[in-house]
Amino acid sequence: MNTTAPVTHVELIAKNRRTSLVMLATEFLLIGILGAAIGILVSRSVPAGILVGASVAIVVDALGWMLAVRATIALTHAVEVTPGQAKVLHDVVEGLCIRTGLPKPRVYIVDDPAPNAFAFGRSPASSGVAVTTGLLNLMSRRELEGVLAHEMSHIRNRDVQVTTLAVTTVGILVAVAEIAARMSWFADWGDDDNNGGAIVLIGVAALAGALAFGARMLSLAISRHREELADVSAAELVSPDGIRKALEKLEADHTVVHHVSRATAHLWLVTPLRDQGNDRHAKLNKMFDSHPPLDERIAILRKLEGLDPNGRGPVDETITGVPVDLHAIAQSADRRVSPSDSASAAATGTIATGTDAAPAMVPVAGKSPPGWYRTDATTLHYWNGTAFTDWTATWNGTRWVQARGNG
Repeated sequence: MNTTAPVTHVELIAKNRRTSLVMLATEFLLIGILGAAIGILVSRSVPAGILVGASVAIVVDALGWMLAVRATIALTHAVEVTPGQAKVLHDVVEGLCIRTGLPKPRVYIVDDPAPNAFAFGRSPASSGVAVTTGLLNLMSRRELEGVLAHEMSHIRNRDVQVTTLAVTTVGILVAVAEIAARMSWFADWGDDDNNGGAIVLIGVAALAGALAFGARMLSLAISRHREELADVSAAELVSPDGIRKALEKLEADHTVVHHVSRATAHLWLVTPLRDQGNDRHAKLNKMFDSHPPLDERIAILRKLEGLDPNGRGPVDETITGVPVDLHAIAQSADRRVSPSDSASAAATGTIATGTDAAPAMVPVAGKSPPGWYRTDATTLHYWNGTAFTDWTATWNGTRWVQARGNG
């Protein structure tokens, strides 16, 4: 008989923090290896190369650590907001800080209709949480609380130190690989004196690329576990169905963030990269997704509530009181897949106008859920549940091009 005691949630968090320390050391080490290798290749002396390379690596690591937060904010287009600008958001964050004992993180909003969120920072005392305007439009207060509890769990579990540093670590490795590869093209291969320089550059590019790929694969393996742990932590911290209902809404609304970088993709609550469809780009995004499949995460949370893991809904109204139907939300997201999709199967509460195969849709305030609505054969506008915003998506013959205002 197996007498081994089951692993507790506290022990899982402690193990996760130990893993975070190992990951931090590994990310610093990867830059160190690259720096030492460059030093050896350039100086042709192992001792001198290691000394010079290690010194450069230390400087680069320090700069990467200091600039990681700024890089994250810049790449995600996050804007810090005050309690006066986003009272409900700040109230929820402050309530979670009281429950967790964490210092209050800085609060950011990303102006994007795709619902998503992320946390970042070098430590709990210098962290931040960000949500998109699309998330605020779609969630109830309880669901918003579940999402932010998930992000605060990343801060409490020390995940953000690793994930934020990875933004610059992987970015530096990729940048060095690309620069070295491009410089090798300008080397004079016909000159014997310069052949060595070209070979060195190719070697640097190959090593940096391999290290970047290794760092990415290691991050993928660990990130998937971190997301599931943060989901369960959120369910333990607040109302168990808050994060579950939020994820079910995000599963239905599979639109992706407009301004997104692969360097920051691992930070988000759900993948911000397009993984819907059968084209090569979508398949690659799905293959290298840093998040576990959303249906698996939802199944775990539904089991915790004693619900059918394959079931969905019902979900809450939005904060402004607009009813949300998961099928209608999915249809709204599907409208961006192809202009030939019939908009006649519109969300509940819409009025069809026009006689063409893809009629324009007029959503009704307080009845039609947030989402994308067709205004003519080639244009979609984003509805926040009350009014149209200035976000549009225009079909260019191949895909939907999303823009805000004048682009």
